Amino acid sequence: MTMSSTRGLPPSARGMTNIANAGVTDMEDDLDDCTFYDPVTNPSGLIMASGASNDLMDDWLETYSEKFGRTFKLSESLAYGGVIGPEKLAKAVAHYVNRKFAPSTLISAEHILPTNGVSSLLDMVAFNVCDQGEGIMFTTPTYSMFGHDLYAKAGTALIPVATDHITDQFSASCAATLLATFERVYRKATSAGTKIKAVLLCNPSNPVGRFYSKETLLAIAGFCGRRKLHLVSDEIYAMSGFASISGQPALDGFTSVLSLKDDPKNFICTENIHALYGSSKDFAMGGLRLGFLITRNTRLWKACRRCAVFTWVSPFSTEFFTNFIGNDAVVDSYLQTYQTRLREKYLAVAEGLKSHNIPFDPANACLFVWLDLSHWLKYFDGPDRPGIVTKSIKTQEQEEITRERHLGRHLIQHGVYLSAGELSASPTPGRFRFVYTSQGDQAMIVVERIREALNDLERSSAKYRHENAVNEGMHSDEDSISNEKYPRQPSQGSGRASLSRAIRAALCF
Repeated sequence: MTMSSTRGLPPSARGMTNIANAGVTDMEDDLDDCTFYDPVTNPSGLIMASGASNDLMDDWLETYSEKFGRTFKLSESLAYGGVIGPEKLAKAVAHYVNRKFAPSTLISAEHILPTNGVSSLLDMVAFNVCDQGEGIMFTTPTYSMFGHDLYAKAGTALIPVATDHITDQFSASCAATLLATFERVYRKATSAGTKIKAVLLCNPSNPVGRFYSKETLLAIAGFCGRRKLHLVSDEIYAMSGFASISGQPALDGFTSVLSLKDDPKNFICTENIHALYGSSKDFAMGGLRLGFLITRNTRLWKACRRCAVFTWVSPFSTEFFTNFIGNDAVVDSYLQTYQTRLREKYLAVAEGLKSHNIPFDPANACLFVWLDLSHWLKYFDGPDRPGIVTKSIKTQEQEEITRERHLGRHLIQHGVYLSAGELSASPTPGRFRFVYTSQGDQAMIVVERIREALNDLERSSAKYRHENAVNEGMHSDEDSISNEKYPRQPSQGSGRASLSRAIRAALCF
């Protein structure tokens, strides 16, 4: 956005910090002059494979919505409605959680707090668990908006726990190593003067697409109990999983933190273990804007309820979702179809990535795969900034484009936009999240375009080395030798794209 005048008063200091932490919106510069993919009208356009939009069940949901619309009166949803919706919504969600999350004690409506989305819920929980400047620990790589959601309003200190040195942070075999890492980071942060109040998990992991083993969750819960911390688990992809794939390592299935039992001997207290859930991922109903805090901590529930006027839920959304989630047969039919389609899509994409020699981590959850394109960073100049969660001041180094972003731009030139690992505070440069739950054959086109982009780097590098050798034989002046590592690609289409559309897609994290 271009400002016409500098006479306007500046925002607060925290407002200015949020401007500095633009994160994903910085991509606007990379998407100038792009047009977007359409299989009929623009087959060469840019494919947005970054935003975690679940398109696999569009046909099913269209049929269901038509049936719902035949009996629903829209006029009944025009009044305000309750701040947290009707009690029947909380009852229906509690019933669903009891069926699908295997809680150690039955969840009731009084344990559920509906809000207008999990992003709002993260901010609400951070505000009510931490005072400003107190910290929340979370493993990295992680959900790319955790930093924003925890910090932008609540002012929470962000304490990343890098896991790149751990062979498999999700597996029971590495639980001791992960626990030792938590302890080391905790001691370092507290020694520096930050009071830690909670651990936040993403289970299953966004962006890695893996579930934590029960043994690992028990170890983390015990750590939280010993250190008197809340354990908060974002389980918004809980049902977006499938059985391990033949030919890849056996991977753990979903275990909710709600299933952990009180265990005073090992410092586990269920009142301090909380789950977050929502309608947007498993059920592809992001437009409903519904998120749910599930907690057995009465005081935390009440504190969050006092803030719920800022997260008021829509009467239409609550009616639609109550009707859906409260019908066991409908939910089970949906999930059976969805999980089958998700597994089939993953199998096709995984096979495509393997056949095109594109490295990735095996997964069995979520809507994406975690690519490892670090090998191709060598074709670019620039810094690496692994693990950065927020920045309060844009230093010169931070303004300099990283090699990872250069690679991301190269992929855009070849018609693919992927979510860069930098956005997920990845400890390892060169990682990208590839969302494969698009309609039709878009995901396979993305695989082919990625491979072509990588081939182009390799071909161009070989050509550069050859031309450089020839030039060295002809010229002694180094300044006469081109330092461009690959030829610039033409942009996809012409004219400035609708960036708002691209931003909306990328924000479907």
